[in-house]
Amino acid sequence: NTVSLFRNGVRAAPPQALPEALHGKALFPAVAYRNASLQVHFGPAPMRPLPFTCRTLQDAAKADCEVRKEAPKKGKCEVLLPIGLPDEATFDWLHQFLAKNRNYVELSDRALLDWAQKSGLNRQGGYRPRGSVDKPEMGFGLPLMDERSIQEVL
Repeated sequence: NTVSLFRNGVRAAPPQALPEALHGKALFPAVAYRNASLQVHFGPAPMRPLPFTCRTLQDAAKADCEVRKEAPKKGKCEVLLPIGLPDEATFDWLHQFLAKNRNYVELSDRALLDWAQKSGLNRQGGYRPRGSVDKPEMGFGLPLMDERSIQEVL
């Protein structure tokens, strides 16, 4: 009952024991990283040989996997697209709405900047407001961020 981290098939850190409360429960892998590219492989065989035998996620037995499907309310999904005039308090309304409705997620340049700041991503000139509130300047010196191509991934 441990979690191990490998880099190119070589152990990168000692195995970490799982807390007793997590034994026998479904685990959902999450990785946090900064200023790096990450490749996650869930294929049928490890990309590199490991010093022990284990099953990959794709090869896992059905009894060892758990699929959680949370049904939408009343069987329907909901997407809200607030429409407002530029620089006319649309984000003030959105801030109030999100404070009262925590089950919604904002997808915007503003939310992307907030995520980058909380992730510790360095922004040239700091995180003071620049440009329009509706279309803020990114200014990270990273093409995926500055050209807004990261939004296609989200």
